Amino acid sequence: MANPRLSAPFLVFLLIAILGLVLPDLASATISPGTDPVSDQTQASSLTKREPHPSPKGSKQSVPVTNQEKSVYIITLKDGTTDEEFQAYKQYLISRGIEIKYEYNIIKGFAVSTKPSEIQPLENDPLVKSIEKDQEVHTLPKSDL
Repeated sequence: MANPRLSAPFLVFLLIAILGLVLPDLASATISPGTDPVSDQTQASSLTKREPHPSPKGSKQSVPVTNQEKSVYIITLKDGTTDEEFQAYKQYLISRGIEIKYEYNIIKGFAVSTKPSEIQPLENDPLVKSIEKDQEVHTLPKSDL
């Protein structure tokens, strides 16, 4: 008796299934009329060989360093900082024009918004433990070990 898996209806079904898997890939891989991969490469390489030219009027120029964007930094004061020192340092930051976004009383610190050039003098302050640029932090799911 013939193997039922190799019967004509099964082979037709298998052929249709294979065509169904292959045809969508073939349809998406067709080349559009008028596109020639070789001529497209020469056109692309000719674009990189353009001569320098002045910017058009009204275009934005590069931003000078003195006009830096503000960033958020976390300033942590040293362990043992008293409440009076904490408040005095807060007033010092405000007097320098640094915007205080958040105060952290337990760890004695601040989240501040300021220009990067304003951070360097603060790093040398004897009351400062660390200064880090604020960033997103993600936790990993608890693994079952």
